[in-house]
Amino acid sequence: MKDLRQQRQTRPGLTESIKSGLAVPILSDEAIFDLVLPGHPSLAEAYAEYTGYPLDDRDNLPRIAKFCKLNPQREAVQTGGAFTHNDLRAAFCDFVKNFIYAQAEAHGADADLLAEAEARFAATTVTGFAGVLGYPSFDRGPDDPLQVLANLPFRVLLTTSPYTFLEAALTKAGKTPRSTVIRWRPDLRNLIDERIADVPEGREPSEFPLVCHLFGLESASSSLVLTEDDYLEFLVDVNLGRGDDKRDSVPAQVRKALSGDLLVLGFSLNSWAFRALYTGLIKSDDARAEKRGICVQLPPSEAERAYLHDYLQREARFEVEWRTLSDDAAGLPRV
Repeated sequence: MKDLRQQRQTRPGLTESIKSGLAVPILSDEAIFDLVLPGHPSLAEAYAEYTGYPLDDRDNLPRIAKFCKLNPQREAVQTGGAFTHNDLRAAFCDFVKNFIYAQAEAHGADADLLAEAEARFAATTVTGFAGVLGYPSFDRGPDDPLQVLANLPFRVLLTTSPYTFLEAALTKAGKTPRSTVIRWRPDLRNLIDERIADVPEGREPSEFPLVCHLFGLESASSSLVLTEDDYLEFLVDVNLGRGDDKRDSVPAQVRKALSGDLLVLGFSLNSWAFRALYTGLIKSDDARAEKRGICVQLPPSEAERAYLHDYLQREARFEVEWRTLSDDAAGLPRV
C-alpha cells in the first residue's frame, strides 16, 4: 500500500474536501469506544463471558446479543420477570456501564469517584456514567483522534456508536453539536422526534455540526441495532422509504451527506456494522459512482486482505488503508 500522504498528494480534491468540512467522517463504535477507554479488553469478549455465549466467535457482538435474546433466562432474572427485546437493549447499556466501571476500578480510580458513579448508575446514560469516571479524558493532546476530528470543520458526522462521546469531543472543541438517529423500525417513528434543530441564521454549519447515530442512540435504547436480526431489519427499512421524505427513516441531511466524500474510519470489513453500513447506506446510493473516500480499517487477517482490498477498490471506489484510527489521525489535515 502507498503511504497515505503520497495518496493525498494525488487526490487534492479530497484533501480540500476535508479541509473545507464537506467530507463526511463515519466512525465505528469499536474505534470510538477504544479511544474513550484506551487499552481496554474487547467489549464483545466481556459480553460473551457475561451471557455465557458458548461458541468461538466471541468478537461477534450481534450474534452474542442474538444468543442472549434467544436464551433470556439470565436477563429475565435481573429484570424481575418476562424479558423483551427492548429489555435486552436496555440491559446491554447497563452491561456497558458495568464494563466501564470495572475498567475504571482496575486502573485505580478514586473510591469517592467510584461511589458517585455507582449512585448515578440508574439515572444516567452510558456517556454520562463514563463522564463521572473521567472518560473520555482527552489527555492525548492535539493528536487525540477524537479531537483532531472535532477540530476539523465537518458539517455532518456519522457514527455507528450509540454513545455521545463524539458530541463531547465537539463540545470541547467549542462547537454545538446536534444529534439525530435513524428511526429504522415503525414504532420508533412516534417514539423519536425526527426534527433537527436548524443552524442559527448567520452562523457557519461547522459550528453546529450534525451527528447522526446510524444504529441507534443510547438515550432511546429501543433504537439500538444490536442483534443480527436487527441488522437485517435495518437493511430492509432504510431502503423501503428511500426517496420519500414522509416515509424515509434516514434524515434527508444524512442521505445527502452519504452522496459525498466519505471517510470510513475504524471498521472491520467482515463486521455486521460495516456490512450494514456499506450495503444499506453507501452501496445503494445512486451517486456512488462519483464517490471518493478513504477507508481506514482495523487490520483483518492476511488471508482476507487481498480479497477485501480488491472488493472495496472495485465496488465502493474507496482508497483503502490497513491502519487504525489512532494511526491515521496524524495524517488528517489541520485547519
